[in-house]
Amino acid sequence: MALIGKIRSNPILVLLFIGGGILLFVLSDIMNSGNSGPIGPAEAVMARVGEVEIERNEFERTLGVAGSSADAYQSRDNLWNFYLSEGLIRNETDRLGLTVTKPELDELTYGPRYSPVIRQTYGNRQTGQVDAQLLNRVRTRIDENSIEEGIEARELPPNFVDIWKYQNRQVSTQRLQEKLSALVSKAMYAPSWMAQEYADQQSANRRVAVVRIPFDELDNDEVEYTDADLQAYIDENRSQFDNLEETRQLAYVSFNVDATQADSAAVRALMQDIANEWKQTEVRDDSLFALAANGSYTGAYVSEDQIAPSIADALMNEVAVGEVYGPFVEGQLMAVAKLIDRREMADSVTLRRIVRNASIPSQFTEANRLIDSLQTVLEADPSKFTDLASEFNRDPQSIATAGVLENIEPGQLAQSVDRLAFITGEPRRWYKVTTPTGVQLIQIIRRSQNTTPRVKVAYATEPMIPSSETEDAVRAQAEKFLTGLNSLDEMRAAAEAQGVTLETTAPLDIGTFFIPNLGSGQDVRDMICWAFGADRGDVSGFVYTFTDENFFYENKYVAVGLANVLPKGMAPVEAVRETIENTVRDRMKGRKLAEAMAGMDLNEAARTYDTVVDTLNAVNLTLSSLPQGIGAEPKVIAAASTGATNQVSQPIVGNNGVYLVKPLSDAPAGSSGNLPGARMAINTNSRSRVSQQLLNGLRAEVDVEDQRISTECNNRR
Repeated sequence: MALIGKIRSNPILVLLFIGGGILLFVLSDIMNSGNSGPIGPAEAVMARVGEVEIERNEFERTLGVAGSSADAYQSRDNLWNFYLSEGLIRNETDRLGLTVTKPELDELTYGPRYSPVIRQTYGNRQTGQVDAQLLNRVRTRIDENSIEEGIEARELPPNFVDIWKYQNRQVSTQRLQEKLSALVSKAMYAPSWMAQEYADQQSANRRVAVVRIPFDELDNDEVEYTDADLQAYIDENRSQFDNLEETRQLAYVSFNVDATQADSAAVRALMQDIANEWKQTEVRDDSLFALAANGSYTGAYVSEDQIAPSIADALMNEVAVGEVYGPFVEGQLMAVAKLIDRREMADSVTLRRIVRNASIPSQFTEANRLIDSLQTVLEADPSKFTDLASEFNRDPQSIATAGVLENIEPGQLAQSVDRLAFITGEPRRWYKVTTPTGVQLIQIIRRSQNTTPRVKVAYATEPMIPSSETEDAVRAQAEKFLTGLNSLDEMRAAAEAQGVTLETTAPLDIGTFFIPNLGSGQDVRDMICWAFGADRGDVSGFVYTFTDENFFYENKYVAVGLANVLPKGMAPVEAVRETIENTVRDRMKGRKLAEAMAGMDLNEAARTYDTVVDTLNAVNLTLSSLPQGIGAEPKVIAAASTGATNQVSQPIVGNNGVYLVKPLSDAPAGSSGNLPGARMAINTNSRSRVSQQLLNGLRAEVDVEDQRISTECNNRR
């Protein structure tokens, strides 16, 4: 009562409470809507690439028309990479004033100077020609503002506007990248002094003796290294460890689901029943039976080396025609095979043909009429074939050879044509053959004298996949392993105690959708989202499930911990320890070997370490690698090119071992004088790397604010 009395006597307090409540309600509505006010739009931003914003809603709309992969996560990653590249390029080209004008965009889209994007989308895969007629019809619809009518008439897809908008962005971005690359590459120039120096180096060839002592001459326990040695290696190779974005490394234990003996026995019993039933099946129904039993029947004759090794000998030499063989195991399948036929066949055939393509009844009618006419003409006068083939043949395989196909092996032609060419047809006669793709006029010129036994086989198969009981048992094993683990150290100890392997991934970014040895899918995204919200050493409380991409059973159950957090910027020692330990250990071995080799000549070193002395010719400073399996060793190349003749170098710790180098001949004296060739070589080498390295260079200079962790990982495990 006393409190109520105070409120009544202080109306200002009441107004403050009411006003505060209204303010909180309004702010909550703004923040949740994401569509208005100064706070809302920020939630819709998926990322910022320098000054360019990537909006989440627009990204999702574009994904609906840009998905070029069967894997949804691959499509998302591909589109993200496009947006990232587009942002990097726009940041630079906007400042430079580079643009793609409307007339230029039209020329790149409608021709004659087609963009590579258009060539890929509208180009014929066989001829490479762009379908200009289709593009002109699309252009007419756009110019006449009749896109809706085109969609209603089914000339254009329902989402044409979004497709065309994304395509224009691709064309423009690709063209801007070309312009930017040209701007950078044309600015690269080799001055005369540099060209002269390079020309002199090219001609300064020397003959050199080299001995290499591999690092594994010393055992791992013969050297020691400290964190200071690891840090020194990082400092010397800063570009390799300067992370442009934060990444995470996962440690995981994978419990694989494999078929048990009971599972295999059940599949074998099933296949034995199928074999017994197939033995009673009429020959004319063999193909239908095989296909109905998850098998295959191509009708092609195959040689012994084209059959699985486990059954090849039996099918070629033991099984009678019409018999069923098996069950037998091949990979993850249990199968039975029925031998349809066996015969000796020519190894190859040479024929000539005229092909008329068809896909609808009216086209087949016209193709039959034309082939009949051509057959009549050629049966009367075969010498006209070349002229007729040049005019009427539409076969991509034989257009360039006037209709002649030489040394065709069994199985390379359509089944009906293959049978005619190798079995039923007679040389020099003309045959009309209909295939699913058209009508052909064929003449067999000759068959090879060499023959090989071949068989026609049909298969019935069943995958040997684990039963649901086996899957449940392995899941229970994974859950039992995970129970009670509160840290990665505990997981590591449990894995060691149970004799299972704890694997560590490479550094993974927020966009990761695939992990080698595990696979892809929703559980990878869940693992990544968990990792980017966890601390180093944490263990996820969930068992992640992976599915076999071929047979769609649950093939792995995975327990995961967070091994490392690699922050943006220079990676700390602990984050990359496992990655660089072997390299640093080799460096320590190299130093120890170098100390032991000091003062040795090449022959003494070769005897001591049981190796050989290699002699290399034409060694100069312009080489990037050395022959005789030495490879990329810049320090060795430098010593070989600049060292005194007949003087043994100090031991050189290289990338793949410790080297002693002895130049055996002097380089030619004087200047080469080949300045134009040297300048061209330098310019070509420098400019050729621009298109590959330009985006990497821009990425290192542009700040990318990636918000996908907040937009893609809400409510994830």
